[in-house]
Amino acid sequence: MGEKGEKANCLSRASQAIVTSLEKVFYRYGRSISTHPFIYITVCVIVTAVCCLGFANFYSEARPDKLWIPQDSDYVKTIDWQRENFPSDTRAQLALFQADNVLTADNIRRMFQIRQNISNLVVIENEQEYRQEDLCFKVRVPPTFIDEVCLENGILDIWGFDEDQIASLSDEDVIEALNTTSTSPTYKFPVNFANFLGELEKDENGKIVGAKATIYTWIMKINRTIIDAGYINTDDGLAEEVDAELFAWEGEFDTFMNGIQSQYEGLTIYYQSARSFGEIAGETILGDVFFLVVGNLILFVYVCIMLGRFNWVETRPILSLLGLLSIFMAIGLSFGLCSAFGVPFGPVHSVLPLLMLGLGVDDMFIIVQCFKNLNVKERKYKLNERMGCALRHAGVAITVTSMTDFCAFAIGASTVLPALQSFCIYCAVGIIALYMLQATFFVACFSLDQKRLEGDRNGILCCIKHKNHAPNKCSQMDFCELFFQKFYSKFILKKPVKVCILLFTAGLLAVNIWGVTTLKQKFDPLWFIPESSYVFQFFEETKKYFPNDGEAGQVYMGNLSYHKELPNIYELTTAMKNNTYISSVDSWYDSLCEYSIIDKGENITGEPLDETDFSAIMAEFLFSTKGGRFISNFQFDGDFLPPFNSIPNITASKFDYRHIILEDKQSQQNAMDQTKEMVDNADFSGFAAAISAEYANWETDKIISYELYRNLGLSMLAVLLITLLLLANVLASFYVVVCVVMTLVDVMALMAFWGLTIDTVSCINLVVSVGLCVDYSAHIALHFMQVSGTRDERVARTITEMGTPVVNGAFSTFLAFVLLATSESHVFESFFKIFFGVFIYGVYHGLVFLPVVLSLIGPAPYHKVDHLHSQDSPDSHQMPIYITNTETSSEKPVQIAGRKFTQVH
Repeated sequence: MGEKGEKANCLSRASQAIVTSLEKVFYRYGRSISTHPFIYITVCVIVTAVCCLGFANFYSEARPDKLWIPQDSDYVKTIDWQRENFPSDTRAQLALFQADNVLTADNIRRMFQIRQNISNLVVIENEQEYRQEDLCFKVRVPPTFIDEVCLENGILDIWGFDEDQIASLSDEDVIEALNTTSTSPTYKFPVNFANFLGELEKDENGKIVGAKATIYTWIMKINRTIIDAGYINTDDGLAEEVDAELFAWEGEFDTFMNGIQSQYEGLTIYYQSARSFGEIAGETILGDVFFLVVGNLILFVYVCIMLGRFNWVETRPILSLLGLLSIFMAIGLSFGLCSAFGVPFGPVHSVLPLLMLGLGVDDMFIIVQCFKNLNVKERKYKLNERMGCALRHAGVAITVTSMTDFCAFAIGASTVLPALQSFCIYCAVGIIALYMLQATFFVACFSLDQKRLEGDRNGILCCIKHKNHAPNKCSQMDFCELFFQKFYSKFILKKPVKVCILLFTAGLLAVNIWGVTTLKQKFDPLWFIPESSYVFQFFEETKKYFPNDGEAGQVYMGNLSYHKELPNIYELTTAMKNNTYISSVDSWYDSLCEYSIIDKGENITGEPLDETDFSAIMAEFLFSTKGGRFISNFQFDGDFLPPFNSIPNITASKFDYRHIILEDKQSQQNAMDQTKEMVDNADFSGFAAAISAEYANWETDKIISYELYRNLGLSMLAVLLITLLLLANVLASFYVVVCVVMTLVDVMALMAFWGLTIDTVSCINLVVSVGLCVDYSAHIALHFMQVSGTRDERVARTITEMGTPVVNGAFSTFLAFVLLATSESHVFESFFKIFFGVFIYGVYHGLVFLPVVLSLIGPAPYHKVDHLHSQDSPDSHQMPIYITNTETSSEKPVQIAGRKFTQVH
């Protein structure tokens, strides 16, 4: 018993030391700000402006491998090697043609006409004209390999793009040519043209007689010389490098295809260019900026109503505007400072202003409410003393929530996911900036506005002074506070109501724990595209008509002694063909072996070769109709020179493979891991790695759940430690953490019920949620500790005095994002659904569940004195005032400077 008492006394002394010290600091700080408001405002503006200079170093990162994958992973290392040794020089533009039967002569002619029109598209860059022929990716045509033609993939190649031949086609000619042509007339390579068709129809003999869809691809070439010379950056943040001429041509391609979509009766056209995906995703997010602007306007009106009163003197539109300005200053300071230190801006950072608005408006309401809650004696002080007293109470409250939020995001910045790390750094810096600006800039503006109000000056035009101002009774009524005081605080403390609330909360928690177990982990980049967009429709039709293709990948090999490594390449391709997760392997080595057997009469399968022999047979192979298509699979140390009887040294090579269709996460990760393992087991003497574009998502899926629960767990620990430090009470801190955990459980269950999954976007939103839902409970717990009386009396007073700012802070945040309910952006849609849950469940646990728990088993109040020493107190002859917190606010006007003042009632 003695030991427990000693521990309690230690914690009590710590509580007194921490809280009293904070209150003393904030009292002096608030008094100083109110005494010299213009100095503090000027300093805040200058500091913000200086930090905003960092925007000169602003950098937006959009490459998936730099956002969602640990930078020490095999995938990132392979991508970096590929960019340096095997840079992607091509971009594909695609069209899907759909009809009852696309294999009719009329439809072939229509497609050919579209192809011709695309060939004639013109863009002008730097006063030069560019057509497809100028920008396309060209391939050399055997047997001379001197002539070059633009690479296009589709069934029009069956007729060699011959206009006269296509013009004279009959339906029977189309079917006959399709079934008998196995080599491209244009490129002289073997081609299975059936691969370009969807929903094939065959007769009893297996002959193709019809198809519902066909896909056509134009391959364009990136001018890497221009990019490498530094004349152009990435394509406006669309994650891929492209020169200005090609980027402009792709825009013309999109415009043309959009114009002909409904031009041909019976033939439906779907399309996408290489720039379409990123462009539509970006436009979707930017399109929602309108809703954000309208939401901010609604928020401004709401803040005006809540901070002021409905009369010309006590209305506060200017203060409301300056309060919102301080939030945007914090956003600018965060963005500028992070940019100055090279922290990249990611695609999900667009939700950061909404988070800052939610936290900032909440702090504004807390500061103003604490000014309203001054006791009768404090209201008689001078304005600077009253501001000191208000900030003394409000400072501790906003410190608890701000420091908790800061630590939660600082911990989140330790994640291995670069996008989440960057986001948490932006948030952590923004929260500190917001904390300082709200406690400084807003308090200074509040002091000036309060001085204006007490001088009976107009709330909109300060130059107008109202003589004998007498506010009407209606404007003095705070209906929200009256609701909490007269009805809610009494209703919630009834025993039957307490029992019902506890039972309902327990039932809700049980259901939502089950709901969390149903939450799936899944991510599809297509979610970033609105369903109404042409890109989404293209992908949907492609999946419908070409569903049997798994994910494609490549095996890259570096500067090896290829003539010695042939047995290893053979073992690797054999192992991949026998793997259950791989459907096909298209290797230059297998074709080389087949060519050697058929054309040279020599079986080299699995055998090493002499370097000279290898060079000779590779030259013959690559300049043959069977091997010509593989030339682009190699990087050489030099150019081919006649008579083409040897090849330059191979510095890098690749071959393609394709996985089977993999539906579940476990199969995807097994396929990726086994493929990488097979390459490692091949034991090449130099660089070798397998990679697929989809591996970026699979790598993220592999760690996203761990990172989510790790960050949430560490955030909960931060909440516990910071609230324990600042609340200085174990039980109060524990209750806050319990409310936060229950809110997160409820929100994650809502995600499952509402069709969301664990993905990169929802992961970030859940980490952000910790910062918001802490506020609702922490303010209630802190105020409960600051007032005395019976538990029910303390709960009633806490609800009366803090219910309004908590509701206002939560509801104002809700107003800022409510219009995003109609958003087609996955980022904002996910944000809305998750934060709607935070708003509903956070307020419920903060204003319904927590007060009931505190009324039953709440901790004892602080035992402290008001340390206004003689040098601080306006009444220096007074003894220190012991705060018992038993006074209630007077609703009558008080006398200040010889006149009635009603704003602080």
